Amino acid sequence: MRPTSLIPAFVDAVARLQERVPYASAFARSNAGTSARVSALSTVCQPISPQAGFTLSAWTGERFLEISSDRLDPAAVAQAAIRLLERLRALPRPIDPITIDPGPQLDRRFSQDMQHDSRLIPAAEKVAFASALRKRLMDASPRMIEATGIIADVHAEIYFVNPSCQLAQELHRIREMALGTFSDGAHQAELHGGFERIGGWEHRTLEHRFIEDLRHDGPRLLGAGRLPDPGEHDCIFSGDFSGMFAHEAFGHGTEQDMFLKDRAKGAEFLGKPVASPLVEMIDDPANGWAASYFFDDEGVLATPTRIISQGVLVNGINDRYSAAVLNRRGLTVAKTANGRREAYDHKPYTRMTNTYFGRGIATFAEMLRTISHGYYLTHPSNGMEDPKGWGIQLEGAMAEEIEDGRLTGRVFSPVVVTGSVPKLLQSVSQVGDEVVEASLGMCGKGYKEWVKVTDGGPVMRLRAVLA
Repeated sequence: MRPTSLIPAFVDAVARLQERVPYASAFARSNAGTSARVSALSTVCQPISPQAGFTLSAWTGERFLEISSDRLDPAAVAQAAIRLLERLRALPRPIDPITIDPGPQLDRRFSQDMQHDSRLIPAAEKVAFASALRKRLMDASPRMIEATGIIADVHAEIYFVNPSCQLAQELHRIREMALGTFSDGAHQAELHGGFERIGGWEHRTLEHRFIEDLRHDGPRLLGAGRLPDPGEHDCIFSGDFSGMFAHEAFGHGTEQDMFLKDRAKGAEFLGKPVASPLVEMIDDPANGWAASYFFDDEGVLATPTRIISQGVLVNGINDRYSAAVLNRRGLTVAKTANGRREAYDHKPYTRMTNTYFGRGIATFAEMLRTISHGYYLTHPSNGMEDPKGWGIQLEGAMAEEIEDGRLTGRVFSPVVVTGSVPKLLQSVSQVGDEVVEASLGMCGKGYKEWVKVTDGGPVMRLRAVLA
């Protein structure tokens, strides 16, 4: 049974729950997809963890109680409502309840477009494309000794009901990835790349930029050593490196469920300068990048949130619970569309979506000309941040030397950026004129609960401590 047939049962269940509590909702999600992977050792095409179920939520005025089921039928919804009501009756009513705003009246159905529905493509054709991608990589570089080609499609149906709204959305993505292993006989190196796009089979390609990047940069890593002069340097971050910086620097630091736990330094800086006036930062679940959706998992329609404007921290991101509690505490907080669940039976957290630095006016060539000695950082791999202390660490596969306003061709690997988030952002002196999307990202939070994210930005010139 498709979750859409459960909407009348969800409406009834929410109405019954609201006889006991001030706010209730229902959420259902069904996931599906396939992944084809071809390497020299194996050829695999298999489903991507199919999963389907629903959750009923009840806000007591002090906390949420939830009950979930993987039975997608009206009888299971009614039974879950009865069980949740039994739990609610055992609780005392709060003396001073906090109000959860259900939002405006809405009855909407949304669907992301697919020109060619990837669910209808035969498994043999998906395997053939992954094989062609592998061959394209192997043919592209004589130093590549092995390659893996991957093509995947991911689909979700999501439904949300509360006293004000009935919402449904269909989300579709395609993912293309490759991993290359390079050798010169004495050294070996690995490099990966890829992209994700909203839509269907029409987005597959053997001519994407990441293929050329792998072909060009993989061999350059062979024998590359660590930086000869670790310390603070003038740097240029590539657009995707800037994206990882955006995600780690202020994505986590402005998730307002962390404000409630006194675990985010950003709570102290709302309305204050935290970066160079050149810096703009946005989280936008509606911009069409790979982590986009029409509404979040709490029924809030997707709209952009400007986090930093001209260097000033102007907004955080939140879920319904954190927004309600912070407003009760006297902090004026606008509701954002960032309440997200890893799956139907996981709690919602405040989570990033498409998080990126806004563009400026400089070009890469202009930035190069201003640096007498420094490094150009590319191929980001991972990062982490301490939201409470605002320390950060970013790692990438390549730092290319800059001398007298030009790239020398000498590369070092890996490279690690460390330091204080505000200090790094305040050192930004030039911002590029084109924003790049880094679309392969996932983000873990809580008990390592994962959701799809993307990040991005333009090239940025700044000072950073490298190792």
